[in-house]
Amino acid sequence: MPRFLLLIPFFLLALVGKAQQVQPPMGSFSRDSVQIGELLRYTLVHHHPAAQEVVLPDSVYNFHPFELVRKSFYPTTTKAGISTDSAVYTLRTFETEPVQALALPVFVLQGKDTAQVFAPRQSVVLKQLVSQVQEPLTLRTHTALAPVAKRFDWPILLLWLVTGAAFLALVGLAFGQTIKTKYQLYRLRKDYLYFNSRYNSHVDRFVKSGSSISMEKAVALWKNYLTKLERSAINSFTTKEIVEYYNDDEQVNLALRFCDKAIYGNAVAEPDTETNQALGMLRRFARGRYKTHREITKDAKNQR
Repeated sequence: MPRFLLLIPFFLLALVGKAQQVQPPMGSFSRDSVQIGELLRYTLVHHHPAAQEVVLPDSVYNFHPFELVRKSFYPTTTKAGISTDSAVYTLRTFETEPVQALALPVFVLQGKDTAQVFAPRQSVVLKQLVSQVQEPLTLRTHTALAPVAKRFDWPILLLWLVTGAAFLALVGLAFGQTIKTKYQLYRLRKDYLYFNSRYNSHVDRFVKSGSSISMEKAVALWKNYLTKLERSAINSFTTKEIVEYYNDDEQVNLALRFCDKAIYGNAVAEPDTETNQALGMLRRFARGRYKTHREITKDAKNQR
């Protein structure tokens, strides 16, 4: 067998091995110098056969001497059997070396094995902000105060509101009924004094003038006062209904009949007659009902 035929298998293996070789990726910085803490972009691009599985570095990769801030991956594009993967890494550094370099790899998956292929090493120059350090260092002992805008202390306000609400709740639990009773007694007395003052004014006008209008106003005021005191529509009742409401009270019955006779019968007599006496009976009855309600309010407090 000719010798060149024996060399054909070795030649084919060499071609297959060359075809399986992975081309290194290309990496580059967005600029050639950087300051400490300044953001810097690094672009990694890799072209490879479409059938080849390739993974680019992720956030778990160690980018020393840089720190990864964020990353942006772009979809793989394929043309004529060649795929292109690319990513942009935003980095920053806090190291003080004057020249800092980085070479990122791509990870090629080959069955159960993984191969790393690194891009050529790229460097950036660290900008020196301090060109000369004075020894010994001088400390600034006097500095101007920076104005700070006043901020409203919402937590303190909330604390005061909660404390105030809790205090009012405790006062209500401890003294709520007492305060309520005192207020009710105050209103009873105030309403009675107001009624008594106006009622006496109408009675005085009736005594002086003998006008049935003054008597009518006095009776109407008496009915309105009892309506509020009893919490019942007494001012819309007839004389008979009012007498029945008060369990046929003889004093109320007699006084209202005298007043009705004077108002609707135009039988107005002298001030010392039965009509004047009727107005006095209505005044005394209203005072008695006021005292009764005052005692009921006091007893309600004691029973609690």
